[in-house]
Amino acid sequence: MTRPVDARAALALELLKLFPSSVAADAAEDVSFRERYGLTFDATIAFNGPGVSVKRSKFYPAIRTLFARTQSSVTLETTDGRSVELTMEHDEKELPKLFISFGEAREQIPPFWMLADSKTIRSAFVDSEIAGRNLPPETIEAWTQNLQDHALNDDEIDALMEDLRSTPQEVAVTIRDELRKEEGTVSVLIPRSRKYYRGLIGDRGEARTIEEYAAGNARAQVERLLKWDFKRGLAQCLLFCANPRLSALIDISGKPADEVEEFYSWLADEADRSSQIAGIEVGVRSLAEYPQLEPILLKLLEEIRDEDTSSSTTRLALMTNVFVFVDGELARTAVFADEPPFWRRLAATAQASMIERTVVTLGAADEDWSDWGRLRGEQFFMQTLVDLREEPRWIPDLMSAKQLRIELLMRARIVGEEARETIPESPLREFLLGKELKALTSVPSAYAPSPVEGGVESPRPFPEELLTDLRNAKNDKALEERTLASVVNFSQVFRFDQEIAGSIAELLRKVKYRVSLRPESEITFTILMGLASIAASARNPELADEVRVLTRVLTRRGDLSGDFEGRLRIALLACASRKDKGDWCKAVGDWLLEIANGELKREEAARFRSYLRRFFHAAPDLWAHAAKVDATLAAISD
Repeated sequence: MTRPVDARAALALELLKLFPSSVAADAAEDVSFRERYGLTFDATIAFNGPGVSVKRSKFYPAIRTLFARTQSSVTLETTDGRSVELTMEHDEKELPKLFISFGEAREQIPPFWMLADSKTIRSAFVDSEIAGRNLPPETIEAWTQNLQDHALNDDEIDALMEDLRSTPQEVAVTIRDELRKEEGTVSVLIPRSRKYYRGLIGDRGEARTIEEYAAGNARAQVERLLKWDFKRGLAQCLLFCANPRLSALIDISGKPADEVEEFYSWLADEADRSSQIAGIEVGVRSLAEYPQLEPILLKLLEEIRDEDTSSSTTRLALMTNVFVFVDGELARTAVFADEPPFWRRLAATAQASMIERTVVTLGAADEDWSDWGRLRGEQFFMQTLVDLREEPRWIPDLMSAKQLRIELLMRARIVGEEARETIPESPLREFLLGKELKALTSVPSAYAPSPVEGGVESPRPFPEELLTDLRNAKNDKALEERTLASVVNFSQVFRFDQEIAGSIAELLRKVKYRVSLRPESEITFTILMGLASIAASARNPELADEVRVLTRVLTRRGDLSGDFEGRLRIALLACASRKDKGDWCKAVGDWLLEIANGELKREEAARFRSYLRRFFHAAPDLWAHAAKVDATLAAISD
């Protein structure tokens, strides 16, 4: 039997109440969902200037009436019971103007031109309100076509207004207003619209790594933004230049020198650190044409060099905490659930940089923003561990102020070497090519991957000479800490192939997992994490299995003590050796069950179970292989 439409609508409304508010809101905004269940929602339109609000169902018909000129004015009732009058002034030489009157006051408001019956009026406003906006070309084309065809209906108007509000420049204004409040809304600071991030960082296309994106659609995004507006477009380009390959696409040659210098003065005073290093790369490559940039670039580099990375109130600490906050929120809302990890992190970098710029502009950059990192730290950490299956080289431990400073200075060193022939003799040249910068960017930290490079293989093969001690190990002797350290200290630096990873696995079996380590758990953990990293980057399950055995042996021996979190991190990193999702889920489930069956205190089991829920959120397929882990932890913690 078919239910009546009103019953279906009532049932849909009741079911929506069972879901989180964000999910219910997304469903309610979906036109096809509303049409299927016969739902209608009446939005409220607020005018901040006059300080009045009216219902959309009354406001839009009134505007249509005024455009049709069947009435000279329309009276509406506001949501708080007051009366307001709408009038429209028509002039043959100008576009219509809309006014709202309340009491003795009269103010001009946006004309809602998309409601006009006249194609001439709609076309005129398309040129001024849409064509000049920073919208993707296909979005501009679609709305231009729609508005040439017909006046928009209510749902179409809502969709158009959402597109106009979702440009990076409009969102930046919204973020500024939100940060001025005592309590802000996370969804305002970090939008959940995929379309918004496409406008912010571009279209990924088929790219699976940052290298592929830089060689593919990134160029079109850069060229579109610079063509739209040089200074505003360049400011947006730098937001997503989280890798030197992206900043290399930016060409500022031929631009007026005064505009370039004005932009770089803004960059030095008000921009975020990530944009500043990308701007330094662009500026160093352009010094021959714009030598006046030299003192600005040097000042920026000196500021980065001199930051105290142990302080929680520096710019790099701000950069770290805001990135963790944004990436953790994007993981929580699953906006990029079906995208490669690098793409979510590129979006997180751009959005975090936009927030950082606003914080700087508001004069709050020297405050402690650690609470932001803690607010979404668990989501960030667990999502990054799950991401290792797809991009095994970047671990969450690398997100720190200390590592970021090394990364930024290393990018400066690289561009300095690339542009060596064109950098004139100057203090900047001495900085970029001098001994101090080399000392600050030494192996291994300076060669670790950035957040967007987790899926990129290291270009440096592992040196054969470092394998000598491993190959000379004796069966009857325990493996020395020094021998292992000579390899694992470079696990983030060099490329490990299957042969090397297999040799390490064979060696662990040969010495029967006997290793001689100092009685310090941190050293043991570092060794195991290094071996797990090699297994992951080489995609070698054989070594991963031997790391699991070694972890078990060292735990029982008492060399690996502390909370279960360390073993959890080792497990997720080693299991990334299995790229196939099914194999990965099984390996993770088995290893986590082993940890859960260990000696866990009640509060540890409860914490472990919370982490497990995060894993299930990030990787739903894991549930089928880790349900026993959840049951085991529940028995301990409940």
